[in-house]
Amino acid sequence: MDTTVASVFCDSYDEKKVDAAVRRTIDLLGGIGSFVRPGMTVLLKPNLLAGTDPKKAVTTHPTIIGAVARILIAHGCSVLIGDSPGAGVRYTPASLRRAYRRSGITPLGNIPGVSLNYDVSHTTCASPDGTVVKRFLIISPAVSADAIITISKPKTHLLTTYTGAVKNLFGLIPGHEKSLFHTRFPEAEVFSEMLIDLHGAVRPVLHLMDAVTGMEGNGPMSGKPRDIGLFLGSTDPHALDYVVSSVIGIPPESIPTISAAKRRGLLSPDPLILGDDPASLHLAPFRLPDTKRPAGLRMKMMRRILSRLQHSGRSITPYPAVIPAACIGCGACERICPVDAAVLRNRVAEIDLSLCIRCYCCHESCEAAAIGIRDSLLSRLLFGSRQ
Repeated sequence: MDTTVASVFCDSYDEKKVDAAVRRTIDLLGGIGSFVRPGMTVLLKPNLLAGTDPKKAVTTHPTIIGAVARILIAHGCSVLIGDSPGAGVRYTPASLRRAYRRSGITPLGNIPGVSLNYDVSHTTCASPDGTVVKRFLIISPAVSADAIITISKPKTHLLTTYTGAVKNLFGLIPGHEKSLFHTRFPEAEVFSEMLIDLHGAVRPVLHLMDAVTGMEGNGPMSGKPRDIGLFLGSTDPHALDYVVSSVIGIPPESIPTISAAKRRGLLSPDPLILGDDPASLHLAPFRLPDTKRPAGLRMKMMRRILSRLQHSGRSITPYPAVIPAACIGCGACERICPVDAAVLRNRVAEIDLSLCIRCYCCHESCEAAAIGIRDSLLSRLLFGSRQ
């Protein structure tokens, strides 16, 4: 696989600046004709975790999506914009309509040659080389399209530390089927192996990234927007994530998807960067989610000791905690929880920690920020307060 990454400075979502950055990025990679042919139907797969205001940096910005769509239309392609939102949202035409509207995507459907997906059916796809999963349910538009181009968003993530090009493909799994994967693979390392298997079932022709603004802290939903000033692209999602995670100050070796790709021989240690040098931005490191800590010597020693004790992992792992005064009783956490640990009682969420597998789907699904992440008493005693 070509490990070239194109990088172009873009410091705002001004339409002219975005159009120029997107076109230059694609041109650095050989031009749009290197990936698609006239007459093709191309699925644009943004990060549409939940329908939220683009200013919150939860979703791919609609200005970016529109710029890519116009390039494809000018090349003679038809464009379909689609994703299966996560965050406890039912995968229905009504929920898609709401997500498109709230994330600013709806007006893009008025561009001649562009359609928004409302097909909520799915198809089984094989991943012959998968190590933990051999078959996936995939939303039908991704299977029927002639080509897929993803447009991800770089964010910190409670489970996987970082989410970008590789994890963006998880949105092609329909609706609450995603929760089943969290049940099967509650640990970040094996969950990441599954994500790489998914890339064996669905192979986008191009991965683009809206890194004009990213998210730090308790992402992918409840973190804070953070300006980066880049638009990037590559045919290799692992190389793209490697470059971007380095730029935002997250050591690539600490990201389980990157570690898994390296173990499989899928990651080049030195991707070729064309265009603007992202390292010249000199960004301060992104703040990590509350589930992550610096791995000091004391922590390493204590974790090794505790790993030999029964149930020690759960005793020291941060847990989700409801903030009753903030809960609006929407039920998203109850719908998304893969082990039925989250329930509504008198329109207020409750979490049974004896069932909780610490996948943090409930936190990810809560648009009201009514679910926080807390340390156990044992964790605080052993490791102290958070960074």
